Amino acid sequence: MEALQNPALCFEDPDLKHGTVQQSPVLGPKAISGNFASVFSITAPGGQRYALKCFTRDSSTLEARYQAISRQLAGLRPAKLSQPWPVGMEYLPRGVLVAGEWYPALKMAWVEGTSLITWIDRNVQNAAAVLRTAERFAALAADLDRLGMAHGDLQHGNLLVAADGTLRLVDYDGMYVPALKGQGATENGHRNYQSPTRTSTDFGPAMDRFSAWVIYLSLIATATDPTVWGQLHDDQGEFLILKEEDFKEPQSSLAWSLLLTHPDPGLRALAAQTHGHVTAASHTVPPLSAAGAIPKPVPASRPAPAATQQGGAPSWLAGHIPQQPRNTPAAGSAGTATAAGTGFARRRTTDVLSGVFALTGSAAPAVLTAVSVLPAGYMAAAQLGALLLSGGALHSTRRSRAEAQASKARVKVLQQQVGALADAVAADQKIHEEIEALNSAGANRDAEISRQVKSLQTELRDEQSRITVALNKETGSLRTKLSGLNAREQKQLADALASTVKTHIQERLRRSPIQDVKKLSNMGSGTVTNLIAAGIHTAADFTGVRYVQGSRYGNRDAYLIRSNGQQVKVPGIGEVRAAALESWRASLEQRARKSAPTGVGAQERNSIRQQFTAQKRRYETEITQAEGAARRKREQLQQSITARLQETNKEKQRHQAASQHQRAVLLQRRAQLADATTTHSLLATQLATAEAEHRRTFGLRRYLRFVATGR
Repeated sequence: MEALQNPALCFEDPDLKHGTVQQSPVLGPKAISGNFASVFSITAPGGQRYALKCFTRDSSTLEARYQAISRQLAGLRPAKLSQPWPVGMEYLPRGVLVAGEWYPALKMAWVEGTSLITWIDRNVQNAAAVLRTAERFAALAADLDRLGMAHGDLQHGNLLVAADGTLRLVDYDGMYVPALKGQGATENGHRNYQSPTRTSTDFGPAMDRFSAWVIYLSLIATATDPTVWGQLHDDQGEFLILKEEDFKEPQSSLAWSLLLTHPDPGLRALAAQTHGHVTAASHTVPPLSAAGAIPKPVPASRPAPAATQQGGAPSWLAGHIPQQPRNTPAAGSAGTATAAGTGFARRRTTDVLSGVFALTGSAAPAVLTAVSVLPAGYMAAAQLGALLLSGGALHSTRRSRAEAQASKARVKVLQQQVGALADAVAADQKIHEEIEALNSAGANRDAEISRQVKSLQTELRDEQSRITVALNKETGSLRTKLSGLNAREQKQLADALASTVKTHIQERLRRSPIQDVKKLSNMGSGTVTNLIAAGIHTAADFTGVRYVQGSRYGNRDAYLIRSNGQQVKVPGIGEVRAAALESWRASLEQRARKSAPTGVGAQERNSIRQQFTAQKRRYETEITQAEGAARRKREQLQQSITARLQETNKEKQRHQAASQHQRAVLLQRRAQLADATTTHSLLATQLATAEAEHRRTFGLRRYLRFVATGR
């Protein structure tokens, strides 16, 4: 990071040497750190952005691997690929200069895209888009198979969805290309995407196949039933819908239970195929193309509209829409449009008389007042009355015109037709609201079912943990005892041998009479007599000497310790004679020990071994029984959870079937109303136009101008 603060000095590559390293606000060059490398973003002067991978661990095969991978990728023909998934890379032996020493690095084109999990989260309800991504992923996997290549770590983080929907495959650290045949893997891939049987020896063109099945199944399941994503994906989890535990213990996996019993037959078939690869050897998994054709989700077809009668209205509305008068032009017809556009035709005598009457009638009150025939106080009332009579006469004459009557009749017919279709429009709106409510209820129900499934998953995980804890507690002490049996057996054999040796020594000591001490110096018959009187007849009758400080002359008194633990003071046995006796007995014991057996007898040894073998079998039986009981509890728990899950799915299917039926009925009814609502909208527009045209063409102002001018 310190070196990258000066690109002109630390780089030899021209694009990097004159580029700009992306910086963090405080720490300098911004690094994305991984398992054995850190990646930096560098933008060249021309705007091209690169990812520079700097290694943090040494590898003797690093350069050879990346050179082989780089050559393979450079030789790919874009026209032969399903999509532009490869990312250009170049291995730089003199990648970056740090503290005067050159270190290798990888220069890669920077890829813009969205990680697969994030993309699915954003598009989970867009089944068509998810299905297209599944197809593109299958095509990418087919490209790798055809080329004899394998990525080595197919997982969500290494699959990016570009803006155009195509996929980009990144991070080639564990990639296999034909030039690397015979070498071992540098990594075994993400644990939530790999077969439990995969090892470093599986490094080859087939090592991606299990991961490809897992990813493809996840995408198809999400496209087929978006609720599966909500039920099986963990927002904090590093997986799509299946994880390591589902591969290691498929029999207790709730995810497999849901997928293998899903109502969609295509999804069930694909899940069964993928499930069959869980226990297979990693290199024997077939390519993804063996999945066969997966049925694509087909959008629900719209019910056919009801038969319509001539004129465009549904047949069930026959008798409810007023028929236009035979002699009245149809709404919007050319004849009506011509009549309305022409306005009033030729003036009649009644029109002229009506105009004259209106003019003279309106002026009469003023004239009469001027000649003093009408009192001035009555002029206002007379003028109002004259105006009303004049206006009434004009209005009556105007309405009597055939053109005005035809226009009014047209407006009336349209009003009747619009009114007759108002119920159909209201019914259509109500059906729309019912469909929206049905969709909302379905979404809420799906969300509740997803919560129930997650709750079942949590319950299964917690109960399995409790069973495991109880099993470990029960078998822990048994295993401790079992592991201690060998030590106990050896101790018992050692104790048995010690007892045998002790018995042998005692027997030999008993064969040595106390009279033999006469051979020792300063030991006479009197001393032997005193010893016999004290109950010591053989060397076995005493085990040692205890010395007690005497009361005078600083001498010590000697007490012989008999085999029963009793201490006796034998007359004539002082400190010197006691020491001689003790030495005599010790020499006898030493000689006896040399001749003692070095092992337990066969019968006793077999007896001890049989005893401990029986105990071992008993402990192992108890452990096996405890494990069997725990296994049965897990199976019962799994069966119970699976049964509840299946019941939940059945309830979901029942609700979906009922909703689909109800939605189909509503859509059928709405289809029947479609022509009526369209006709209503058209007639309403025509009515507004006709009313405006009638007011403009046959209004009082227009009529007054017509009476005055004839036009």
